[in-house]
Amino acid sequence: MRYAIQDKKRFIGLALFCLNVLILGVIIRLPLIYYISDDYVLYLNPWYDTIVDEGLAAWGQRFSNYNPPYLYLLSLPAFFLSGLSSQVAIKLVSTIFDFVLAFFVYKCVALQYKRTVTTPCLAALVTLLAPFVVLNSSAWGQADSIYTAFLVACLYALLRERQAWAFIAFGLSFSIKSQAMFLAPLFLWLSMKKQVKWRYSFLSLLIYLVLLLPAWFIGRSFGELLLIYFRQVGHNDRLSMNAPNLYEWIPNHYYRWYPLGIVFTILVVLAIAVYIYIYIHTHAHVRAEWILPRTCWSI
Repeated sequence: MRYAIQDKKRFIGLALFCLNVLILGVIIRLPLIYYISDDYVLYLNPWYDTIVDEGLAAWGQRFSNYNPPYLYLLSLPAFFLSGLSSQVAIKLVSTIFDFVLAFFVYKCVALQYKRTVTTPCLAALVTLLAPFVVLNSSAWGQADSIYTAFLVACLYALLRERQAWAFIAFGLSFSIKSQAMFLAPLFLWLSMKKQVKWRYSFLSLLIYLVLLLPAWFIGRSFGELLLIYFRQVGHNDRLSMNAPNLYEWIPNHYYRWYPLGIVFTILVVLAIAVYIYIYIHTHAHVRAEWILPRTCWSI
């Protein structure tokens, strides 16, 4: 009886904590909703207006350099919440996935800390209130929280040894943004350790192709849809676009640094391959705690 009361109190405490986190997460984002970024003016707002004006027919047009699944998500508020302004609607989609991301962070951390809910809850709180997460979705209206939420869901499935769901989540993530490929080396490591079976990889490809079908049915060329990410590669010729990384210290002469960048990338890939080879031949089994640091390495 005493343990039942303690469990009930713990559940109520957790529920109140989650409710407060949700409220705080919303409150901290509200002042940023009406911030207008350059990406909003040049890209996001025209894309959203096209969807509002054209309806489903917009899916069959080439008006955006993003993959169709992101445009499908933008269509939800455009079709069903037409009273919202474009700023609110666009940022609402990304902001919802901030909370999805925090949820899967909670689930991942909870696997490690099974005897307490405090640490997983704090991890979710830190994720939800992280400045770059808040700004990316609520101020700039970017889609990074969407594909990242699916990546963390993929990681959670791997930690639970649910391989099929891991590849499905990876396919969903890659359908939103090509940056999801940063997690691909993790699958390579796990497959070489025989911890994942490549026969499940077709699920990622299947998800990606299936999500292109609505745009194809509406009238867009399937060949063009398959080349979207290839066209994105040549969209910008700047080493860094106001990102806080090492490229900010290098003069922005893209084509001058391009050959050196290719050589450097090849050397890094070779170094990683050597590391994988050595690790595989010195460790017999992959433990759950092994996956998390290798995930950081792959990203």
